[in-house]
Amino acid sequence: MEQPGLSGSASQPLGPGTTARYEDGLWVTVSHPERHDDGTYSATVTFKNDTDEELRLGDEAFSDTLDVEPGESGQDYASGEDVNWLNPDEAAAVLLPPLPEGAERTVPVRLKPDRKGAPVTLEVTPPHPGYRETAYFQLTLG
Repeated sequence: MEQPGLSGSASQPLGPGTTARYEDGLWVTVSHPERHDDGTYSATVTFKNDTDEELRLGDEAFSDTLDVEPGESGQDYASGEDVNWLNPDEAAAVLLPPLPEGAERTVPVRLKPDRKGAPVTLEVTPPHPGYRETAYFQLTLG
């Protein structure tokens, strides 16, 4: 990744509204979480393909493109925090079709924390991890 400021690593996660920029032209942006009346939160992960080729973001080989982990980035996820990811199948379906060169795709993420103010980490691992690192985004729900 080529990042000004925070690197987007587990020890220096990006915040909501920021973008991870990869050297080949892939950009990944995570929105600010939005609270709903039922206690759930929604956010989006937008992939912008400014590479010179079509990208396959999700299929059986790339099932870990997007992951949601409770707690702060880099901490032991078994720390007692609990955030339920309510729509992983919908997110996987949105990631499935190839992303054409010059196109954008927005993936909805719906979350339900066990308490207001719960931290959550969105981990984005675009395919071809040999040259695209995982980008970590730290959000606070509430």
